[in-house]
Formats: sequence, structure tokens, C-alpha cells
Amino acid sequence: MKPFEGIDWKDRQILFQLDEDGFQPASAIAKKTRLSKQVVGYRIAELQRKGVLRRCCVIVNEAKIGYTFFKFYLKYKSVDKKLEDEIIGFFNDHVDVGLLDTCDGRFDMFIGVWARDTHHLYKVYRELFGNYGKYFEDISVSIVETAYNSKRGYLIGERTRAEVPLFGGEIELTPKIDELDKKILAILSKDARSRLVDIAKELKVTPNAVSYRIKQLKESKVIQGARIVLDRNKLGFLSYKVLVKVDSFDEKELNRFLNHVTQHPNIIDIDLCMGDWNIELDVEIDDYDAFRKLMLELRTNFSNLIKSYDSLLVFHEHTYTYYPMGKEYCPIKS
Repeated sequence: MKPFEGIDWKDRQILFQLDEDGFQPASAIAKKTRLSKQVVGYRIAELQRKGVLRRCCVIVNEAKIGYTFFKFYLKYKSVDKKLEDEIIGFFNDHVDVGLLDTCDGRFDMFIGVWARDTHHLYKVYRELFGNYGKYFEDISVSIVETAYNSKRGYLIGERTRAEVPLFGGEIELTPKIDELDKKILAILSKDARSRLVDIAKELKVTPNAVSYRIKQLKESKVIQGARIVLDRNKLGFLSYKVLVKVDSFDEKELNRFLNHVTQHPNIIDIDLCMGDWNIELDVEIDDYDAFRKLMLELRTNFSNLIKSYDSLLVFHEHTYTYYPMGKEYCPIKS
């Protein structure tokens, strides 16, 4: 499948605007794209019907409510398709799993979990791998300290602006969120474009109460925005996870690197982490040759920083949410 096959320029503009701000109404997107509100609404519905646009999800900075993001990278041992599907189903249902991808390369799968501390992480580890650990010959852990987001500039053929950290950083015990906040976050994780009146009806409160809670969650930086979740295969793009080991932590060189990659149109997520590697990059790109060219460029321009890297070709993204604990209240169809 060729990149953007069946996706025209207007669709790409709409997708980019949703990636910029998934909360913005169709009227705002219409103004920016010079389309009518009705046309924008119809095209969004068609992109969802085709499966290109899976949904818009709220971005939650879990560090603001006491959580840290961890990833497990897994190498199979005697895993066939039937067993893989069983493992995926089990991991998907776990309340602390917010990310699950299958891939090819050094690892065959990676999952992301949110945990309050190492005790909680160990509990999750035991729950996930108590029965299935014997099917993995390698389980590597990555601790995400800070995550940066770069918008999908490739949708409109432009570099994007550098972003502030998406989530992570120092753990905070405030602000406190109550059950109503948690249910609102759960609904917005499933569909960030849910109407206030619909949320209010489901939660049996007034639209003004929902609006006020969302405003408070934004002001306290618990909600960092909303972004699109795409089926990259139906868009005609390859998806890579790049695990970068750095040579030294030169702050000036690292900041130069971050400034570069957060503006690159094909690099959509950048994680600073601890483990066998120090930086993770999520890349969505036309083909292997373009990916190889990108990595050669990075290794050449940042030879003092990049020591080595591994790349994983991502086949499918089974789970993607910034608030996995909301799955108990509002399950998300993968």
C-alpha cells in the first residue's frame, strides 16, 4: 500500500489539526482548513469508518497524580500465533497496561504500564508474567523519566514545532482527583471528542459540572491535551521504535538533539529513559529506505551523542491510552 492511498489532502489537513488538538471543535478545524463544519464532520466520520482514525484520546500526565511509566520489552520463546493472541488478550485486559505493540527485531512485543512505585510495579510484573513469563527468553525494563511529543508533520509535509514535555518528570501527590474526575478521564481516554452533554448524561451530572472538572484538570496539568490514534498500516506508513544508547549525557548536545527530533515531521514521540538504552524514538515513515536515511542523518549529525541503536518494526498497536486504569469503567476497543 502506498502512503496516503485513499487519503486526500483535505483528510490529511483534518488529521493534522486533530493531532495538534483533539479537543478543538469541527468549527475551529473548518476555519483552519477552509472547509465547512459539515464537511469536516463528515470526513472525520469517514476516516473513522475506514479505520484510519481509530479515535482521539486524552493525554494524561500521570506523574501529576503519582504514577511513573515503565515499559517491558519481550523476546518470545516458542510462541505461536494462538498463544500470542492469548497473551495479547490477557495483557490488554490488565488495568495498568496502557501500551501494547507487537514488533520484529531485537524484541517481539513491548508493553507500557503505569505504577505508583517499585512495589506496585513488582505486583504488576507478577500479575503479567506469573503464568506467561516462561514464554519469554528476555524481559528488559525501561523506566521513562520524561516523554516529549512531536506532531505528525508528515501529514502536511512540514516540520513541526518543538513541544514541552508530554508527561513524566517529578512525581507529585497533588492535585487530588476524585471518582468523578477519574470517570471523566476514562471517557475522554476512549473518545476525547465526546460531547459534554453526553458525558454529563452518562455520569448523571450537569454539563457545567463536567466542563468545570475538565477545566480544572487542564489547569492542574493532569490533562495535557488530546491526540489522534491512527492505524499506520491503513495510512500506508511503516512504524518503527528506535532504542538509542547515548555515549555521554552532555546537556548541551542532548538539548540540541531534542530540539531537532521534536521538530522532525516523522518522529512523533521521544522518551528519555533508564535501562539498556537512554532514548526511545517513535517513527512513522514512508518506507525502509526513508527510515535508513533518517537514522544515518541522526548518527552523522549527533555522532558525539549516539553510541548505538536498535530498531523495531512495529506490526500492530493493540493498546494505546494514557489512562489505562480507566479501562475498568470505560473499556477501549483495540
